[in-house]
Amino acid sequence: MPVLAELLRQRLEENRAELARVCGVAELAQVILSNTGNNLALEDHPWLRAAYEQLTSAQQVHVHFLSGFDIDPKAPLQVDTVVTVGLGAIPETGTVLVGSRVPEAFRLSLCPRRHYVIVPADKACLTMSEALALTGQEPSGLVSWLTGPSRTADIEKVLVLGAQGAGELIVIVYYEGGIEEKMPIKDREKG
Repeated sequence: MPVLAELLRQRLEENRAELARVCGVAELAQVILSNTGNNLALEDHPWLRAAYEQLTSAQQVHVHFLSGFDIDPKAPLQVDTVVTVGLGAIPETGTVLVGSRVPEAFRLSLCPRRHYVIVPADKACLTMSEALALTGQEPSGLVSWLTGPSRTADIEKVLVLGAQGAGELIVIVYYEGGIEEKMPIKDREKG
């Protein structure tokens, strides 16, 4: 595995997040269904639209697209898992960038037990400079930089995961083509 791809995996693990690498919608659906609750909310994205049939074939899993999700700010959220498409990842810090192009996705990503972030393979090894440039291109200017699951600690330094956001973060590096394209994440010389 190239240096940057391995570094991304290590940093995510250090931050108590997970990394999966998949090719195509069948593998994508399989990874999502391997660890999801009863209610699954998806960002309205072409990759997730393509995986919808496989995701809905699972027994006991209710799948919703966030674009049609009725959000009542006063009611408790009834979603176990949210799947969004991120802007990229920074191996150096194990950080995943999630934009706000879909307000419902951005808001709901802060609430569920589990948050999957799908990162395009060509954006999985960003430098800090590239990530900052990408952030500047986001129309709303609002980008979350996630470095592991939500965590907080009390005055006694007891760490609690998921108190103010997702307790589990799973990053999926997505290769759009077939298995022949599932090469190691494009690496480049540090310099």
